[in-house]
Amino acid sequence: MSGMPYDKGQVISDSGSNSGIRPRTGFLFSGQSSEYVGMGVGLHREHALFRAAIDRHADQFRRLTGVAPLDVFADPAAQTRAELLQPAVFLLQVALAEFWTACGVRPDAVAGHSLGEYAAACVAGVFGVEEGLELVSARGRAFAAVPGAGRMVAVGGPDPAELERMVAAYGDAASVAAYNAPERIVVSGTDVAMEELAAAFERQGRPTVPLETTHAFHSTLVAPAVPALVAAAGRVRHRAPAVPMVLNLTGGWAASGDIGAPYWGRQLTSPVRFTAGVRALMDEGCTVFLEVGPGRSLTTAGRAQSDGGELWLAGLAPRRPDSTTVLEHLTALEEAGIPVDWVRYHAPFRAGPTTAGGKPEADRPEAVGAAPAPPAELPFRIERVVIHASASAAGSGVAVVRPRPGGAAREVVDVSVVDAAGRPVVEVVGLELGARPGAEAGGPDQLPPEEAVRLLGSLDALTEDQLHALLPRLAGPGASTPSDRPRSDTHD
Repeated sequence: MSGMPYDKGQVISDSGSNSGIRPRTGFLFSGQSSEYVGMGVGLHREHALFRAAIDRHADQFRRLTGVAPLDVFADPAAQTRAELLQPAVFLLQVALAEFWTACGVRPDAVAGHSLGEYAAACVAGVFGVEEGLELVSARGRAFAAVPGAGRMVAVGGPDPAELERMVAAYGDAASVAAYNAPERIVVSGTDVAMEELAAAFERQGRPTVPLETTHAFHSTLVAPAVPALVAAAGRVRHRAPAVPMVLNLTGGWAASGDIGAPYWGRQLTSPVRFTAGVRALMDEGCTVFLEVGPGRSLTTAGRAQSDGGELWLAGLAPRRPDSTTVLEHLTALEEAGIPVDWVRYHAPFRAGPTTAGGKPEADRPEAVGAAPAPPAELPFRIERVVIHASASAAGSGVAVVRPRPGGAAREVVDVSVVDAAGRPVVEVVGLELGARPGAEAGGPDQLPPEEAVRLLGSLDALTEDQLHALLPRLAGPGASTPSDRPRSDTHD
C-alpha cells in the first residue's frame, strides 16, 4: 500500500502550538528489553480504567502462564523467563492502549517493534486480546525451548552498507536485527561473532552498546522457535487491519492478507525496519507519537529522524510515578490539539461522596476564595506537587481524592484539584495523613482527613505565587515542590 486513505494532519511542535486541527497520532509499541521491575504496577493500583483492562484478562493470563500479570510486572526473576515476560509485555501494552483510548487519545496508525508488533496488530484489529495472549504465550514458550545463546549489540555511525557487508561476512553467525534510526542499527548473533564485530566497529569509530536480552533475536539462532510459533499463529484468525499499521518486515503499510501465520515466522528471524516505518508514519501525516508500554526506546529512535515538528511521548518509566507520566502526557496531548476526555479520566475517582478517609460526606469540597492559612507545622507530608499551567486562571474546582490501598498506620492518598471541565489544576501526589515524625499515628498532632481535603480543595483559587508560598509549608521534611512549572515539552 503506497499511501493512506486520509489527508495529512497539521504539523505541530514540541511546544504544543496548533491551529485547531486535531493532529494525527501514532501509537508505538516497544519490544522486549524495555521492561523493568514494577512496570504498570502503580497505574494498576491508582487508576480503575487501566486496572479493569488488566484484570479482564487476568484469569486467562494465569491459565496460560501459571502466574498473575502483576506477579510478572513486579518480579525480576519472572522477567528473565520468556514464557512469562512476553505475554506480560503484550498485556501491559494492549491495556495501556485501551486506557489511552478511554481518555480520548485514539491511534490514527500503529507500529510495533519485534514483540511490540503483536500488540500493534491487536490494537489495529488483526486479532483480539484473548487470541493475542494465546499467540504471544505460545511465542514465549517457543523461545523458552530454545537455548538463550548469542547476544545483541547496538551500533552507531553512518554507512549502513559497510556495516551490512561486515555482518554478512560471518554468514549465519551474525545478522542485522534492526534498523532503528538512520545511524542506529542492532546486530545479533553468536557470542564470538558479536565480540569480534563489536571490536571491529569500535576500531572504525562506531560506538557500540551491548543489549541485555534473553536471546539473539532476529537472527538464525532463534529459527528453532519458528515452527511452534507458526503452528500457534495458524490457529488464530487474522483480519485486515482496521487501523492503519506499518510492518516490521517492510517498513511499509500493511494491506489485506499481509499478516498471517507465515508473516510471524518470517518476522522472527528478519530485521525490524523501524526507521522506514517511522518515516512512513510521518510522511502520511502523523505528528504525535505515543510510546505505549514501558521505556523510551522507540520515541528516542523516532526523534533521531525528526525535524522537530513532531511531539514524542515516551512510555512508563522506572523512576517516575505512572500517575505523573500519564497526567503530563495528557496535558501535552491536549496542548497539541487532541481533545482529552478528562471527565472519563477522573470518573472512577468520583464514584462516591467520601473524604480521603472514606467517611460519608454530604458534598465534595468545593474551592473557596482563598486557602486558610496553615499552622506553622502541619502533620502531613507530600511526595510531589505538579502545578499545571491552568492553575492561575482557574476560578473554581473540585478536590478529587484517590486513597491508596493498604493497611498502613498513616494513610496515603493522591489528590487532584480539577476545574469545571475535569482538567487537573494541581496534583498532590503521595499525601501522607498522620502524625509528624516522632509522634504516634492517631495522636493529638494528627490532621483529620477532612481538614487535609479542605485545605487542598482550595488550592486552585490561588495565584501561582501564592501556591509556591504555600506548598513548602504543607510539605514535611524530605518532600519536594517545584520551583517553577513543570515542563511538558520533554517526555523522556
